Amino acid sequence: MTLLTPEALGIGLILGSLLGLTGAGGSLVALPLLLSLHLPMRDAIGISLGVVGLSALIGAIGRWRSGHIHSRTVLTLAITGVPGSWIGQFLGHYTNETYLVIAFCLLVLWSAQRMWRQARLPDTTERQHRPAILVGIGLLVGVLSGLMGVGGGFLIVPALLWFSSLSMLAATATSMAVIALVSGSGFLIYISSASPPVGLLAGLFSGGAIGVLLGNRLAYKLGGPTLQRIFALVLLTVSLTIAAQKLLN
Repeated sequence: MTLLTPEALGIGLILGSLLGLTGAGGSLVALPLLLSLHLPMRDAIGISLGVVGLSALIGAIGRWRSGHIHSRTVLTLAITGVPGSWIGQFLGHYTNETYLVIAFCLLVLWSAQRMWRQARLPDTTERQHRPAILVGIGLLVGVLSGLMGVGGGFLIVPALLWFSSLSMLAATATSMAVIALVSGSGFLIYISSASPPVGLLAGLFSGGAIGVLLGNRLAYKLGGPTLQRIFALVLLTVSLTIAAQKLLN
């Protein structure tokens, strides 16, 4: 494969910017963009884990320095998400995909509607922190990831806003830290048995690093309510994209 530097840089920039801005959406955008480069499905999935994981890690480091990442919540979601993913892969052999997709899309649409309405309310960090519920959320995110091969950031961020005391900026930062752990581990498994083009990886990683730093900076300027509205629109796009990919093919 020739070095697709401009295309790789552009894809990485899009993914990184989305992650830095909303703390979610990277994996759903990465796969179709990488497939547009005529990569085999296995390589597209593996490489997407790498660029999303590295971009999320860089973004999380920047947010860590600002004190926005809640370490205990990161560990809770990551630890419970891994076995949830195993459960999801097992259930995938016995689940009707059509019904699953419909239920999933309805859940995402409901989350988008609630996020949009919540953006009208004053931002507050006085919500009660509910670790037990976050354990359930981590399992749910893992199960959905195993069932449908989708990332969990678009569910993690709303869950943190509703069931923890984290602000919007803290929720997106914590989500990025979880994504970095989960996606990064998946990429290490992929890279142990594959040899993707070095030039492609370099372009994607460079674009992702730049994009997530720009997204982080823009997130600080926009503030919580605007970010929640943007996230609601991302959720709407996620729902429509998954419905189109899974139900119309």
